[in-house]
Amino acid sequence: MSQQDKIKKAAKILKSGGIVAFPTETVFGLGALLTETIAIKQIFKIKKRPKNKPLQVLVANLKQARELGEFSIQALKLAKKNWPGPLTLVVHKKNAVPKIVVGGGNKVGLRIPKHRTILTLIKACGPIAATSANFSGEEPALNAKTVKALLGKKVDYTLPGKVKLGFASKVIDTTNKNKVLRA
Repeated sequence: MSQQDKIKKAAKILKSGGIVAFPTETVFGLGALLTETIAIKQIFKIKKRPKNKPLQVLVANLKQARELGEFSIQALKLAKKNWPGPLTLVVHKKNAVPKIVVGGGNKVGLRIPKHRTILTLIKACGPIAATSANFSGEEPALNAKTVKALLGKKVDYTLPGKVKLGFASKVIDTTNKNKVLRA
């Protein structure tokens, strides 16, 4: 099966309410379509993640990001300078972002990944509510083999691929004087 066919399979699974693990430039991610709240709830269960700990949303471009969050002039500058790439920007969320994704809060972390596989997937199916592919508080997975060993059948499909960096993205809260939440 070609990589393009694997991405099409992952998109079909996401569109049907499934959960997919995928490579990004940082770590392997675990995600569901932003519109699939049942699958998003399942991600919290799989990871044993507290419900008040938000997921990030991966988008394909700045237009998608602006449909989901309110960008200040400074946030726009950061986005234009650093996206695509390993930077998650926290902005005030718009109503299109389900409360479950943001732990009931009013902010959302948005990112455009710099990895062809996940960008192609997002373009094929829309924004993805995502987190690292691991159990909460443990080291993130860096390859498909680790994801399969760790999460097994809890994930509907694992896209093959490689991560480039091996550590999570930097997170900046642009609603709070550009406070760095994770370096």
